[in-house]
Amino acid sequence: MFNCFRRRSTSRALIESDARDLIERYGDNAYSEARVRQSDEARIIDSNRPAGHWERVKHEIKRQQSKK
Repeated sequence: MFNCFRRRSTSRALIESDARDLIERYGDNAYSEARVRQSDEARIIDSNRPAGHWERVKHEIKRQQSKK
C-alpha cells in the first residue's frame, strides 16, 4: 500500500513539474502543446513518461491557468 502511495506522489510531482515547464516555455500555448504531446505520445522526446501522462499534464495546465 505504501508503494502505491509513493508511486502516486511521484507521478503527481512529475505531472506538476511538466505542467510548470510547459507554462514557462509556452505561456498561453502550454495547453495546446500538452495536447500535441498527448496525441503523439509515442514519438515525443519525453516518451519515457507513463501512458496517459500528457493528458493529466493537460488537465493540470488547464487547472493552473484557470486560477489566473
